[in-house]
This record gives sequence, structure tokens and C-alpha cells, in this order.
Amino acid sequence: MKIIVIGGGISGIFAAIELRKNGHDVIILERNDRVLKKMLVTGNGRCNLTNVNLGRENYHCEGDVVEMALSKFNNEDFINYLNEIGIITTEENNGKIFPIALKAQSVVNMLLEELEELGVDVLTSKRVISIEKKNGFIVRTNEESFTADRVIFAVGGSSMPSSGSDGRSYKLVQKLGHTISDVFPALTQVKLNSNYLKHLSGVKVVGEVELYEDDKIIDRRHGEILFTNYGISGPPILDISRMINYQKGNLSIIVPLINNIKDKTQVREKLLNRFYTLQNYSIERWLLGIIDKKFIYIVLEMLKFNKDITMDMLSNRDIALLIDLLLGMKFKVEGTKGFENSQVTSGGVLTSEIDEETFESKIIKGLYIIGEVMDVDGDCGGYNIQWAATSAILAARSIN
Repeated sequence: MKIIVIGGGISGIFAAIELRKNGHDVIILERNDRVLKKMLVTGNGRCNLTNVNLGRENYHCEGDVVEMALSKFNNEDFINYLNEIGIITTEENNGKIFPIALKAQSVVNMLLEELEELGVDVLTSKRVISIEKKNGFIVRTNEESFTADRVIFAVGGSSMPSSGSDGRSYKLVQKLGHTISDVFPALTQVKLNSNYLKHLSGVKVVGEVELYEDDKIIDRRHGEILFTNYGISGPPILDISRMINYQKGNLSIIVPLINNIKDKTQVREKLLNRFYTLQNYSIERWLLGIIDKKFIYIVLEMLKFNKDITMDMLSNRDIALLIDLLLGMKFKVEGTKGFENSQVTSGGVLTSEIDEETFESKIIKGLYIIGEVMDVDGDCGGYNIQWAATSAILAARSIN
């Protein structure tokens, strides 16, 4: 059977490999001058492939498509699949799975070798402009037309347009009758409105961040937070960003200034005990032992404390205000860094229009829709590459 894969990203490549293993003739049409361009920057160039802690709760979508798919091809299946190709993986303490080389380029190299060995035709600089269902399929590009018995639609979303997936390809399946939900950037950095950002740029803290709409908490995440000159970044911030892009109210975010806050009551008690046992310390010295030095200036300015006053000079109210600030500083949210910097797209082709077992379109028989172009997005931590591979391999295996 002759099959065209539109898109040479992660899902398209895995689909092509599996299809060729099953004896099909496969052509990949990629609009960029090379395939797997986006994969090179995943996981900060280290390529976070999947996660030990994998479940439905790590994904955002409607229906049972994710749960059903992961029951058939999960993280262990993916790791074994990678091993068969020659990609050995390693697990980090947080459950993230990386290639043992810790370089995305190593994964790309092995996948390219696999494509070549299997004899998959990879055609680059081919921008698809239309898909027509006519005695099979006619796929037209900016240069020529191709015919196929089946088409795999793996064009990606709108995120990171510099990698080639700018969202324009949604129109190809819209013209065939598919519905595209509203799309938003997900897994991107958050912009804050604060005069302190320039001073804090480069500071890291590990703790729980809380996102508020007006006075209502709408999301909370724990992990490493990085302050930048525009706002904040880090895994919990990337996860929270999708919620920011969906909301329309006044948003604020609470960020701890002291590390490893999970049980705030316990931390509060420790800070109070430190206050009573170190009352002869200046407040600057008292703070120096528990928070980053760059935070001290901000704490003193916000509370209007002189750096040389000793702890025994503070009132109970002063201590309460100090501890509250250490447990969480409030910042006004301006927005996110948008599609240009987002790792994945929230929204896409409605999952209700795609068969949950085969990923075949319910509208156009013989058309299969996989990966990021679907209305499925995962949290930070390898979940989106896992989804790209799971949907690709299950779709490929369903074609016979």
C-alpha cells in the first residue's frame, strides 16, 4: 500500500518507520529543508522522551482517546521500541526519560539512520497545499502532486513556528470537513509586571507556585522556578502557562522565596523557631541563611525594614508579614511568551472526529490524524513526545 506522511516531525517519523516495517511504501513530505527540526530543541537540547509517571492526568483533551491509546502503547513500550532502533535511555531522579547520550541530536541521528535503512522516501522543502480524496488521495505540494492509498496527517501545531509548524496546515483538513478548536500556546514562559525582575534575573527557587484569577486559585504546580528579565520560567511555570492563555480575568501568581515549600505550616513553624533562637541577628543576616541574596533587597524594601535592625526589634505583626512574604510573593501576570516560545499547542483537530483506536478520520476514510495537530496536549516532562509516538505507531499498525 502506498502511504504519504505529511509532516516530518516526531509523530510523522515514527509513523513512517512503523509503516515501512509493516511493508508499506512510504513517502514523507516535509516543508522544511530537513526533518525533526523541532526535536533538536526539546528538553533543552537533551530530548526528554517520556516519563516514568505516565497517565491520563498528564494530558489535556476531551474524551478517552489518550487513556485508550496509552493502554496499548505506553512508556515501557516506547522505551523498548527506542531500544530496538538503537536508542538507549536513562532515567533521571524526577522520572524523566532521556537518551543516554543526553543529546537530542543523537536521537535524530538514529531515527535518520532507521529511515535510510528501511528505505523511506524523505522529500524536504515540500509544502503541501491541498489534499483531495479521489480514488485514493491526491496530495498537491508547491512543486508537484502525489497519489496515495492512505494519508497520515502529522503536521504539528502552531508552536515554535521557526521549526516549520506555524498552524497554517490546519486549513488542509478544515477544507475536508474537520473542525479545529481554538488554539493556544502551551508550555511557554510567563511574563510578569514587576520592577524587580531585572534585579532577580537568574535566580532559581524550588517550591509551589499558585495561579489566581482575581481572588480564586485556579492552578498550582511544584518544581524549579527561574526568574528572568521578563518574568518566570521552569517546568511548573510552563505547565501553568496553558491556563493563563485560557483565562480572561485579572491573573496573579504567588511565587515562594524560600526553597522546597510543600507543607507551608511546617515551614512557617521552622521560620518562627529560627526567629526565637536567633533574635540577636540583624534581619539581613537572618535572611542570608535561608533565601537567595537577591531576594533580601526586595524583602527589605517591600516591608520597609532597615537591614541592620535585629530580629528582637520586630513586632509580632512584622514577623507575620515577613514569613508570609517568604512563603509567597505576589506578582501580576501580563501574559505568556506566546507561540514563538511555546513547546506545544493546546487545541487542534477535535478528537471526537477521530477514531479513538485507529486515529482514522471519521469524516474522510483513509486519512489518519496524529500527534500535536490533534486537540491533545501534555504537561512538561516528556509527555508530548510520548503522545507523538503513541498516536503514530498505533495509527500505523491499524493500516493493513
